[in-house]
Amino acid sequence: MDVLKEGLLKVDPGLLLWTIITFIVLLLILWKAAWRPIIDALDARAEKVRGDIETAEKNRLESEKLISQYKEQMDKAKDEAAKVITEGKSDAERLKNSIMEKAGQESKELVERAKKEIFMAKDKAISELTAEVVTLSTEIAAKVISKNLNPEDQKAFIEEALMKIRTVQ
Repeated sequence: MDVLKEGLLKVDPGLLLWTIITFIVLLLILWKAAWRPIIDALDARAEKVRGDIETAEKNRLESEKLISQYKEQMDKAKDEAAKVITEGKSDAERLKNSIMEKAGQESKELVERAKKEIFMAKDKAISELTAEVVTLSTEIAAKVISKNLNPEDQKAFIEEALMKIRTVQ
């Protein structure tokens, strides 16, 4: 407590005045020499941080825009792929139907041609048979005319002619 008695806490008006003057002078010197550069440095740093934040925000927005464009392109690509697949399936279906229709048409034409050939062969056989009947009839008539036949001979000639006709068929 000797320190208290000696005046460490004792206020000396002269010393107080000089301390206040020194503090004010030091404050003015610091204001002119150090305060401005510190404030300017802090302002510059704040501007840099603000600029970095704006740049980051712009980059984020641009990234989101690019991501949305990428998603749109992916969706378009998926749609186009689905469209190509659908078109391919429909083309294949049309080709299948065309081939089936062509095969059906060709088979119909083949059946029609076969029917025509059968009818032509039948007509040819009938005309040959008719010619043979005419020839046989002529021969029979010639034999009948050349001979005077009794009913039994006529019956025998007719049966013989019928047998020839049956063998031709």
